Amino acid sequence: MGVAERRRLNGAAIRPTDSPRSVDSPRPTEPTLPPESPRSTDSPRSAPRSRVREFWAFARRRPAVVSRQVFTFTIGGSYVLAGVLGFIALGSAPFALRHSALLSLIAAIAVVGGGTIMLLGKVLPPSTFHMLLAIGTLLISVAIALISDFPPAAVDDGLMFLAITVACTFYFDLVSATIHVIIVEICMYFAAQFSGLYEGEIVYLQGILIFVAIAVAWLTRAATAADRDALTGLYSRRGFDVQLARAIADANRGDQALAVVVIDLDDFKSVNDLYGHGEGDRLLTAISQIWKRSVDRDQIMCRQGGDEFALILPGFTANRAAAVADELRALVLHETSFSAGVAELRADDSQSKLLGRADVAVYNAKSGGGGQTCQYGVTDDGSTSTEIYQALENGEFAVYFQPILDLASGQISGDEALIRWIHPERGLVSPLEFIPLAERSGAIHAIGRWILREACERTVAYSRQTGRPRSISVNASGHELTNPEYAGYIASVLAETGLEASSLIIEVTESTFDADHLRVLAVLRSLRELGVRIAIDDFGTGYSSLNRLDHLPVNVLKIDKSFVDAIPEAGGEVPVLRAIVAMAIALDLTIVAEGVETPRQAQVLTELGCSHAQGFYFGRPAPEHQQTAVNPIRVVGSERALRSSGTWHSPQIVA
Repeated sequence: MGVAERRRLNGAAIRPTDSPRSVDSPRPTEPTLPPESPRSTDSPRSAPRSRVREFWAFARRRPAVVSRQVFTFTIGGSYVLAGVLGFIALGSAPFALRHSALLSLIAAIAVVGGGTIMLLGKVLPPSTFHMLLAIGTLLISVAIALISDFPPAAVDDGLMFLAITVACTFYFDLVSATIHVIIVEICMYFAAQFSGLYEGEIVYLQGILIFVAIAVAWLTRAATAADRDALTGLYSRRGFDVQLARAIADANRGDQALAVVVIDLDDFKSVNDLYGHGEGDRLLTAISQIWKRSVDRDQIMCRQGGDEFALILPGFTANRAAAVADELRALVLHETSFSAGVAELRADDSQSKLLGRADVAVYNAKSGGGGQTCQYGVTDDGSTSTEIYQALENGEFAVYFQPILDLASGQISGDEALIRWIHPERGLVSPLEFIPLAERSGAIHAIGRWILREACERTVAYSRQTGRPRSISVNASGHELTNPEYAGYIASVLAETGLEASSLIIEVTESTFDADHLRVLAVLRSLRELGVRIAIDDFGTGYSSLNRLDHLPVNVLKIDKSFVDAIPEAGGEVPVLRAIVAMAIALDLTIVAEGVETPRQAQVLTELGCSHAQGFYFGRPAPEHQQTAVNPIRVVGSERALRSSGTWHSPQIVA
């Protein structure tokens, strides 16, 4: 690689935001701090507004002392208890009540409904919890109104509002709880008046409810404060231990995966030493706010103390957890860098064992230079992420171009960019060796950004030199596609290199769409809006359904080499390959067949209607663009005209 290319590596090719360990310059001795907080720059008039915002955030924060399971059990138990007590009260009444049949029906509904809630509480969506309390409030109000001929029983029935009051104040945020309490007070007042209670009795009952609501709300929030970090609002170490124990129990009960990520900020001590603890606290607050907006509701984050954070990821394997750590790192690249350690739950694991392995992994990450993610028990097989970053700095990576042929014209229409590591001691290192390591360590972001820029620059230079426009296909890792800044980076590369967006094809594998990952889909849609084309690579090796493919934001389908290899040299049918091509044509997708190595394969693919192909038959990957295919082909007749007229015949392939 020449001097100019090395300069690109050390300059624009790798930008400061490319990776936690930027390769364009040594790590700065003075860490970048977040912008000054409003407290230090705003006018005195903004102080009341700031306090209002803080109070509103506090009022909307749900207490952390009660789990969803406990809440549903409490509500269901309250329903059952109210129903049973209702039956007892009806049976022990000194005389027959006028509406005893309706009251018995309400009691039966409460018992059956409460039992159902306790059984199905785990699967009920949180949005139904408000409805459950509202239904309980309505049933109690109707029961009070129906006991108008026996006021003492109405007073007793009114005490059941305590269960509603306690449930809403220990589980919901202050705003929601206050709304529920107000509704309870209003319903109780009118129901009690209809039942014939005196004003004094009504005020007495309402006063009890208000006192209980205030007491429970205060106690639960005081308990929550003990489980919350005062600076960041995240769980404290104590709260994290409680949540981790619960997550481990749930994972073991459901035989599900569970991963823990421990995060340690790099060079944080220098922030406190250079700028003071106030600036350090401001940095911790800034990044924690960013992360809180990023993690999902079922993902639990805490500040374990100092500059150390931890994250519980229910249902995540170690690989997926490492990808989440990479996402979190990408979100705060402008503020700081951090090392992360990942450990996955094993059989008979305790909290201390699981966290201990994560601590070992984060220690290995910091020992390797920081700014990376390490998984416990994952070895480097002779290569380290530090070597990868060093290789980028030294210009050891190179882009090779494999031509993609337009089968209708016989001309090269584009190339696929493939990365090669030319190690000074080990020679050519296979991507199969270092790409998985780069994905685990987080170095994949630096590699991906480098090859994207290099491929775009080289393609633009070739097109300008020859006057022949070429497209360029670049592979994207699933780790990159979960980064919300990925589309923005591609847009900046296109603007800086001058490559047309339609000339760039981002290739993703089918596995990238596992579970229809919403973040991946959002990034791909953003790329489509830019005009970038999206290709599914190695199609047929994953699990894409026709319906799923129809809804994905893709416009290029690359057929896996295994289907091309199945083409018989002596003739014969290829029904699966024919079906894939027909499906792609029906969906108006451009088709690229991979791994074409013989004239027979090229002939059959063209007969089936495949529009493009690549493989050793047309050209091997090379460090420079090929002007023509190694085995150029010529199609006799106008394929498009024949197909549109319905008289498509086999073209003649001339090698």
